[in-house]
Amino acid sequence: MKRLYSLDAIRGLAALTIVIWHWQHFFALSGHWQAVWSRDWQPFYQLLKPLYLEAWAAVDLFFALSGFVFFWLYREAIHQKKVKAVNFALLRFSRLWPLHALMLLTIALLQAAFFAKTGSYFIFPAGDWDRFVAGLFAVQQWIPPNAEQTFNGPAWTVSVEAGLYVLFFVLCRFGFNGWRTALVVALCGIPLFHWNWFISRGLMGFFLGGLAYFAVEKIRLLPNARAFAKSIGVLTLALWAFVVIEILYGPLHYALSALSDAVPDAWDIYSENVDDIFHIAYIFTVVPLTVVALALSEVVLNLFPRFYKKTTYLGDISYGVYMLHFPLQTACALSALYLGLQPVFFMQGWVMLAFYAVLLSLASLSYFYYEKPMQAFIRKLPDRFGAK
Repeated sequence: MKRLYSLDAIRGLAALTIVIWHWQHFFALSGHWQAVWSRDWQPFYQLLKPLYLEAWAAVDLFFALSGFVFFWLYREAIHQKKVKAVNFALLRFSRLWPLHALMLLTIALLQAAFFAKTGSYFIFPAGDWDRFVAGLFAVQQWIPPNAEQTFNGPAWTVSVEAGLYVLFFVLCRFGFNGWRTALVVALCGIPLFHWNWFISRGLMGFFLGGLAYFAVEKIRLLPNARAFAKSIGVLTLALWAFVVIEILYGPLHYALSALSDAVPDAWDIYSENVDDIFHIAYIFTVVPLTVVALALSEVVLNLFPRFYKKTTYLGDISYGVYMLHFPLQTACALSALYLGLQPVFFMQGWVMLAFYAVLLSLASLSYFYYEKPMQAFIRKLPDRFGAK
């Protein structure tokens, strides 16, 4: 398969929606959540309501997209030892670590200034230096295994992804790189959900992304591949429509509540786990189907080729958007303290649009003038040391 521009585009879109979910942070400008606030005070609320309510789940798409790409590019190469562990680690380190480290240092400075002004941190705690060191090595979610977000809070995904890369490499090297392994590991994430929400989501999403890869490889070679691709596309759109309806009105929640209420024991189990049930169902259905549908729309249906190529830019800067948005929020909160601005200021539509304009500009600058140069520099280090 060629480069799949649609997957780059959806990664960029997912990063942008997470910013909307985090817009609520501006209700905590003083370091504490203000006593009275409501989500519907936020900009363009009626238009963006599903995202204000549940856009945090867009992160699960990140893991699935990574899984798809890694199974596609590396599973055979690693098994056949065409890719060495050191080279694989260098490739991943050079992509993730430079911006992660820079943002960790940036947020540490911003949070120190915020703490000096308010006596508390903005949203995520940033005072434990053991967590800072763990974050510097991107192991903050693994040592010890925890679901705590510190410093640049959204960077928990970087830590989980780093661990998933190690697991993926080991499995592939020993020949456990087929669809059965992907399915088993994804299923293993379910019982881990209450142990560590972050690691569980990573396992499920990444390896379901691997399953999505195998599904695309199988379907695209079928004689009736186009019919399959169209059907999956329609099903995916219908599922997303249902997700939006469920977020806004909750028909399935009400129906399942009524059914479980008829059986007392079932009601207890359902009521205690309802959010987890729906989240896991979303990860196992909507997320991988979205990846499959988008991939098939390119490799089988050849839909929107120009549009996908134009929007792939969002995929290029998506990592920057994701990693930069909280430090930018913190800088805005710190500025608001000195300028005497209240949360209501950030609830104006033009302020959100301006924030996005600055964020996209910074992410673009980061990608072209920091991430890519650092990536190239790090990847050339073995040759430079070898030359000596």
